[in-house]
Amino acid sequence: MSLYFDPDHDQARDGPIFDLPDAIASTCPSEIMHAAAIVIGPYGLLLRGESGSGKSMLQRTLRREAAALSIPSALVSDDYVKLVRLIESSDPSGQPELRAYGPVSTRGLQEVRGLGVISVGENNFTGDAPMHLLVDLCPPADIHRMPSSEETVRSCLGYPIAHLSVPERSVVEACDLVFALLSTWKERL
Repeated sequence: MSLYFDPDHDQARDGPIFDLPDAIASTCPSEIMHAAAIVIGPYGLLLRGESGSGKSMLQRTLRREAAALSIPSALVSDDYVKLVRLIESSDPSGQPELRAYGPVSTRGLQEVRGLGVISVGENNFTGDAPMHLLVDLCPPADIHRMPSSEETVRSCLGYPIAHLSVPERSVVEACDLVFALLSTWKERL
């Protein structure tokens, strides 16, 4: 999708690439991340990996599996997000919130290798969402069978976020790992 989005520039010809509220854009730390972002049930997931690692296929597979289980899901962005650490959060715990914003120009679109860029369909996307899990797509040899507690959390913009490493280009195994982890979390899918 990077063919129609330049992550090094924050402006498109017709206006801003990301439509963050002014109060957030001017006061909150942010970064552009090469990641897909989706929502499954109550949880936001960042799927990070190199180009060709399977982010787009994994986000489609996770959303399809959620639909089969009657769990609501939505695409935030298929390739790049602006990740923002909100200083004041709507979270009941009062904790800061990590929020992913999708580019305006690609809202509701996804790349399907071999087909091109297509729509995800009406009501299957959202412009932004809070993020709870960072999923790294990496070479299988880099994944530990029994990850340490340090490996299950990463820092994004100075904020801790749950972390999971999954094998790149292995969608079935990656999808199984994500749903296995989410099934152990406090708030049920």
